[in-house]
Amino acid sequence: MRIFTILLVFFSTLFAQDLYKEFLKEQVKEIPLEKAVVFGKGKAQLISFMNPDCSHCRKEWQELKKHPDKVKVYIFLLPFRGHQESRAKSDYIACSKDRIKASDEVFSGKLDGRLPEVPPCPLVDEHIRIAESLGVGATPYNIILKDYRIIEGYNPQLLQLLGVKR
Repeated sequence: MRIFTILLVFFSTLFAQDLYKEFLKEQVKEIPLEKAVVFGKGKAQLISFMNPDCSHCRKEWQELKKHPDKVKVYIFLLPFRGHQESRAKSDYIACSKDRIKASDEVFSGKLDGRLPEVPPCPLVDEHIRIAESLGVGATPYNIILKDYRIIEGYNPQLLQLLGVKR
C-alpha cells in the first residue's frame, strides 16, 4: 500500500505540472503580442513585464539589449501604481515613435528625476490589464516561450535559460 501511495503522489505531481503548463500555454495564447514593445529579432522569445523604475528590470534590460540578434522580447509595461514618474515613463515608451530608443533611455536611467511631458498612453492601460489578467503583481515577470517557463524576479541565468549564453 505504501508503494502505491508513493507512486500515486509521484504521478499526481507530474500530471499537475503538465496540466499547469497546458493551462499556461492557453493563457499565453491570449496575450496580444502585437500590443507589446518588441525588442530584437532573435529566435529566443520572451514575454517580459517590466516597470521603468524597477532596478531589477533595468538590470535585465541591460543584459537583454546586448543580444538583439538572438532574442525577441515582448515587453509589457507595468508602472508602479500611484507613482506619477513611473507612469509617465511608461507612457513615454509606449507611445514613442521609436519605442526601443525610448525604452533604452528610460531603463538606462536617463530620464530619472525628469518627468517626461507626455499625454497618457492608452496602450499602457492595456498592458496593465494584460498583467492583471495573468495575475502579474511584481516585476520583472518573464515567460520563456520555448517551454512556457515562468521566471518571477531577476534571474542572472536568464540568458542561459533562453539559450543565448552558455
